[in-house]
This record gives sequence, structure tokens and C-alpha cells, in this order.
Amino acid sequence: MKYICLSLLLAVFTFWGCTHQKKDKCRIAFLTDIHVQPGNAHETALCQVIEEINNGNFDFVTITGDLSNMGSDAELMAVKKALDGLTIPYHIIPGNHEYNWSESGGATYEKIWGADRFKFSFGNYNFVGYNCGPYMKMGDGHVKQQDLIWLSSALSQLDNEHGYTISMAHYPLDANLDNWPDVTKILKENNVNISFCGHGHRLKLMNFDGISGVMGRALIGRQADDIGYNIIDLKGDSVFVSEKLLGQESQRKFTLSLSNTSVTDTLVASPQPDYSMNDKYGITTSWDYQDVASVNGGVALHHRGAVIWGTSTGEIKAFDKKTKVMMWQKKVGNNIYSTPVIYKDLVIFGTPQGKVIALNVINGDQVWENTVNYPVFSEGAIDGEYLFMGCGKGGMYKMEAATGKVIWQYNQVGGFVQAKACVTNHEVIFGAWDKYLYCLNKQTGKLNWKWTNGHGAILYSPGNVVPVVAHNKVFIVAPDRHFTVIDLATGKQLYRTNGHKVRESMGLSLDKELVYAKLMNDSLVAFPTRNFDKGAKWVADCGFGYEHNPCPMVEVGDMVIGGTRNGVVFALDKATKNIRWKKKLGNSEVNKITIDADNKIWVTLMEGIIARIE
Repeated sequence: MKYICLSLLLAVFTFWGCTHQKKDKCRIAFLTDIHVQPGNAHETALCQVIEEINNGNFDFVTITGDLSNMGSDAELMAVKKALDGLTIPYHIIPGNHEYNWSESGGATYEKIWGADRFKFSFGNYNFVGYNCGPYMKMGDGHVKQQDLIWLSSALSQLDNEHGYTISMAHYPLDANLDNWPDVTKILKENNVNISFCGHGHRLKLMNFDGISGVMGRALIGRQADDIGYNIIDLKGDSVFVSEKLLGQESQRKFTLSLSNTSVTDTLVASPQPDYSMNDKYGITTSWDYQDVASVNGGVALHHRGAVIWGTSTGEIKAFDKKTKVMMWQKKVGNNIYSTPVIYKDLVIFGTPQGKVIALNVINGDQVWENTVNYPVFSEGAIDGEYLFMGCGKGGMYKMEAATGKVIWQYNQVGGFVQAKACVTNHEVIFGAWDKYLYCLNKQTGKLNWKWTNGHGAILYSPGNVVPVVAHNKVFIVAPDRHFTVIDLATGKQLYRTNGHKVRESMGLSLDKELVYAKLMNDSLVAFPTRNFDKGAKWVADCGFGYEHNPCPMVEVGDMVIGGTRNGVVFALDKATKNIRWKKKLGNSEVNKITIDADNKIWVTLMEGIIARIE
């Protein structure tokens, strides 16, 4: 009996030791870029892949973004329903399609899956995943400032002395991600061994600033029957990456080591951002601030000297322009996309939680709040005593600026309203992510007309462009890469050309004789507002490279001012068509350019930089 008890005790201790001993192997099903819409082929393929994964002897699943096409509530719920079919755990982060065109500003993703980042350990292996945006505009990927802080803290708490740490993100950690040097610096300081990503839709090895990188294949390749996913096998310090086509045997593609990065020796990493232009032009800033959060909109400037902006942590902040001392800050939600606007002593903005809020400029006290029940991303337009505000899928609102009282609402839109409206003497003109540009009667809110480019793809909608009006004509550029002129009174299309590859960034000269539009490669084009049918008046090479930042351009003095996706503000001399100066403030996209009463140029960058250029 004594020997039986000893044997049982030994068995218990052996079992306890085995269950607490760290595992040195792990098998992961790695999905990325699944692009589900309810009822489309990707939804069917995802369900088929999930069934196969359930029978594949995996420990868990990781999914690195682009779950949907438009980040709509219906699409995300379809993804959730499919993933509920998994019989093993999964860890998920969003991609650019969940935030670029999201009708909820990412709020629906957070309701379904909670945090947009993860940290966990499995045996000897630690995993971190984080959101790369971009957020509600066609910019590069971006890791929010607060997420960089979280990433550094999370990695410092992991036990990578006796294990290995693996990074997962949607974007590759290269020039596709504007603040990739900040990310790779944190990863290298914390001895991260390898980084996996999606976005590129094909399985390939990469060099992320000296860190071994692997991009995963998409759910469906270029051919409709090319359905598959990626498999990551971890054994000791070895990584085996395979491609698994649906219903076929997996094919080993790469073998890497977690102990060294020799694979990066033959792969080129992205060059570090170049700030040498600042030495060339010598342009200075007289006001600089680096927020601890990211900033998605522009600044509001009050005549009493307050500078006000919203942050990605859902705070509105007011600083004294002269002293640079914070006057007040107020937490109003989880994120702010809306650029604040000033009405007398009120600052007004919207939130993704479906509210339009007015605060006292002097002390930050709330004056009024209007719950519209739709996520609000737009910058409002103040016209006299009234506020015109696009409120997501709720369409366009006219409110009393002093009280928030709704005068009218136009809600006959098929997609959400994102950009600021153009308000004229009698009209309100705005685009939506439903293929249409709308013109309403300013007094009644009744539809005068709506225009469409006729394209079947919603992503070509005039959804994030601020229209301009001159000489009773409406001018727009959009992702369809056309410059279009529409009659203000009738909505009749008068002129349309794709001779210059414009996108969403445009502006109007102070005398209303020229419309400026930024091309997607190096150049700025000027169209006359009277004889537009004769084509462009001039085209100037600004040397900014490939470009898709939607930041509107402005004219100040004899210069046209624009901003780029990588933190450069440029000034073009109107007379000579030459660059007067450039200033690289950071490496993320310029959100908005604002000219103050002294003709000073205020700029915000997504990485949380607020600056005034002299």
C-alpha cells in the first residue's frame, strides 16, 4: 500500500510538472486580409477555411486585419458570425479597411471584439498585436501614440529572457506605416524576434529594419479558386511558415530562426525618413507641441488666444497660444475625428459615440449636447447663427449653434457623411460614401439635386472631399481620379476629366478664379473656375512623390500651401510655379492646414504634432 501511495504521489507531481512546464512548440493558423461582405465569396471561403482549421490540430488562430471591405456594421457582424464557428481560441486585430471607411469610426469593431490590440503567452512564446489604422482617411498606416506607449510597456513586462517574442500587425513595418521607425525601435529595444503582417495579400519574407518579417497571404488570391491561409509552426527557436490551400496538403515556404536575423541580410529595409529639406529651406516653427495621443483633425483658433484640438484618446484640449500652457482638457469619448469649430465663445465638435457637443472656450464646461445616435466624424460649418454638421449615416443636420437645437435633418443618404460641407448663400453641398454628392436648400433642408459619377464601386464616392463653389459652379475631385464641374442650380454635369490623376485634396484661390488639386504623384494642378472646359491653366511639379493625403489646400498671400502623407508642408509660389519652401514636421500625414488672423500657418499631424510655421 505504501508503494502504491508513493507511486500515486510521484504521478501527481509528474503531472503537475508537465502541465506547468513551458511548451517549446506551437502551431498557429494565420489568417489575414479576408475581406468579408455578407454573401460574398470571401464569406463562403472563410467558413470553409474555419471548418478545415477546426480539424487541423492547431493551438489557436491569429487574424491580422482587413476583415471587411468597408468596416460596416453588417460586414463586421458577418465576420464575427463566421469566427464563432471556430472551436479553438483566436486573437484578432483590425486592418485599414476597418478604419479607413468605417461608418462607426472603429466603434463597432470595439463593441464586438473589445480592444484593438492583444498580448498573451503560449508556452515559450509571447505574442503582441496592435492596430495600425489609418483612421478615417486615405493615409498611410499609423500606430497611435498611446499604442506606442502601450506596446513599449507590454513588451517590457514579457519574459523574453527565457522565451521568444513575436509581433503581429496588419501593415508591414516599412514605408507603408508612417511611424514605422518608432515601432521597430520599440521592438528592437525589447528583443522582439520576428514580426508577422498582412496588407500585401501574398506570402513573402521581409526586412523590418533588421527584424525578420513575414507577410501572410490573403484568404482569396487573384483567382477565385485560390483559397487558402498561412500556417506558423514554432519549434524551439525555429519558425516554419507554410501555405495551406483549401483541401490540399500544406506547402513549406520558409524556415527561419528566432535566435538570429540572418534572413534580413539579403533583404532591403525601408530607408529612414529624410529631414534634410529642413536644412535647405530653414523654415522655423514658433509653436510646437507633441501630444501623448494621436490627432485626427485640425485645430480651432479662438480670438481670445485659445488653440483647441481633439485626440485619439477622446479628449478635447485647449492651450493658451501665447504661453503654450494648457487651459483645460475634457474627456468626451474614446476618440475624436471631428475638427472643432468656433462659434463666439463655444467650441463645437462631434464624437463617434453619436454626440455633437459644445464647450465653453474659456473653461471647458459643457454648454450643450445633442445626441444624434450616429457616429460623427465631420468638421462642422458655421454659417451665421447656424451649424451645419454631417453626422455619419444620419446625413446632414442644421442646428442652432448657440443651443444645439435641430432645425432640420436630411437623412436620405445611403452611406456615412465624413467631410465638411460647403455652405453658400442658399445651398449646402456635401458628399457621402454612397456614390453621391448632395445639394440641399439651406433654409429647408430639402434636396435640390444629387449627382453621381456612375461608378459601381462605393470606394470611388466623393465621401471625403470638401467641395468648393465659384461662379455658380461646384468643383470636386474624388477617388475616381476625375476633376468634375457641376452646375450649382441644376446639378447638371458640365465638365469632367481624368487627364490629371487627382484624388481628394483640393482648394480654392482667395479670388475664386482658380481651383487647386493635388495629383497622386509630385504635382499640383490649377483649373480656372470660368473657362474650365479649356482644361488646366497650369501644372507645377512640387516633388512630393506618390501622394494620397486628402488634406485640403489653402492660399495665403502669393502662396498655395499643401500637406503630404509623410509630414511635409509645402508652399508653391503662384507667380513662378516653383516651390518657395518645404518643412518636414514629422513623418505622418498632415491633417489640416489652418490660417490664422495674422496669416500664420497652423498644422496638425496624425502623430500628435501641433505646429505654427513662421
